[in-house]
Amino acid sequence: MKPALATIFIFFFLYIFSTKSSPVRAATPEAVVDISGEKVKAGVSYYVLSAYRGRGGGLTFNTFKNDTCPHVVVQEIFGFSKGKPVQFLPLNPKNHVVHTFRNLNIKFSEPIASTCTESGVWRLNKFISEALNVATNGIEGTQETYNRFMIEKAEVEGAYKLRFCPLSQSEECHNDLEIFSAGDGKNYVGLTNPGQFQPLRVVFEKANVDNAFNDADETVMSI
Repeated sequence: MKPALATIFIFFFLYIFSTKSSPVRAATPEAVVDISGEKVKAGVSYYVLSAYRGRGGGLTFNTFKNDTCPHVVVQEIFGFSKGKPVQFLPLNPKNHVVHTFRNLNIKFSEPIASTCTESGVWRLNKFISEALNVATNGIEGTQETYNRFMIEKAEVEGAYKLRFCPLSQSEECHNDLEIFSAGDGKNYVGLTNPGQFQPLRVVFEKANVDNAFNDADETVMSI
């Protein structure tokens, strides 16, 4: 195992055993729905938007400080910015509808313009600013574990949370992605100690739906 990956998994297992979060048990998968009430489909592009008004925009990719590769996943600062669309790819290719409590890959739909060759697949990356950030350049499929995520219902009706989930059993996954800062004005998405930073609660909007900003804004929840 490469040193960087070894660091990731050492931190991850320390995190697992130190967290005070209660794992979810005996969860029943349910179809994930977008803001129109339609089921989220595998391989279809969606914007990942903040579920709360005033807590930033959609998710996109950017660089981390002086790093050029790989790109990292960040949240747009302004709520009117939808970010870049993503696709959800269940590890079981027979699942054409995205469900909660099922492992999946997440990848940006658009190619990443970069001086280096990298995929748009999300993966857990290096340790920065008291967190492990989510970056691109992951490998699609089942052969890796640091590219596995899961969608679960949040505590607020209609909202979801994203979790890093390298294991196949949902009861072992209690690793919510959060929004954190590294002091450079960007809102990074990553894995942190529970409650240390802002929790990431999201809704999904189909990317090819042409609706006005005001209509989309009405679907975002008030605090």
